Amino acid sequence: MQHDPNPRPATGYPYPYPYPNPPQQQAAATASTTGYPYQNHNPDYPPQDHPCVVLARRICFVFMALLITLALIFIIFSLVVPPQSPYVYINSLSLSNFNVSNNQLSGKWDLNLLFHNPNSKWTSLHYDTSLCSVYYDRVSLSDTRLPPFDQRKRDETRFNVTLSVSGTYLEGELADSIAKERASKGNVDFNLTMVSRITFRYGAFHRSRYLRVYCSDVAFAVPATSSSGNMVGFSKRCKS
Repeated sequence: MQHDPNPRPATGYPYPYPYPNPPQQQAAATASTTGYPYQNHNPDYPPQDHPCVVLARRICFVFMALLITLALIFIIFSLVVPPQSPYVYINSLSLSNFNVSNNQLSGKWDLNLLFHNPNSKWTSLHYDTSLCSVYYDRVSLSDTRLPPFDQRKRDETRFNVTLSVSGTYLEGELADSIAKERASKGNVDFNLTMVSRITFRYGAFHRSRYLRVYCSDVAFAVPATSSSGNMVGFSKRCKS
């Protein structure tokens, strides 16, 4: 008995569905697996920021860009036009009540100082409290302080400064050195120093540094028979 190679279903039975799972069954299987019914998800879009937030962000960006630009301008300006230290001159200097005896020193130094600001680009120059001292052979004899002050471009400022000492003890070698110098030359050399913190300003920007001024070997004509004298020579510029 021969068999039909292409058997057909018996008449009266429905034709089998050509897919293993019909759409209804597939959706049911998906729902049973995930717990949610089948959905056709659309792509997610990021939430839009509030207009006020966007505006604030843009303002901050512009402000930061402005600060960076101004900082770069100031750095370039400082490199191209570096600030110059002020010039300090001793215009006049006198000594009175000068006496060295029994290892004790007395004296009064009256000097006139000139501060010159050579800068023409930087708008102003500020001096903090300045310490002015008088020395002999690296030994401090007396000091005083100058009040803070400001200068504009190419300004000049004068100060009358007084330093005094009365009965200050000196070591024997130092007292002998002053006496020998005075007897041999008729002069006594003193050193003057000044230290101050200065600030250069250009608009809202500023740059600070310490100013150290040193006037070495300032000679006073003080004869052995006199207790007073004046600076030898004319105005002297100090080193800084």
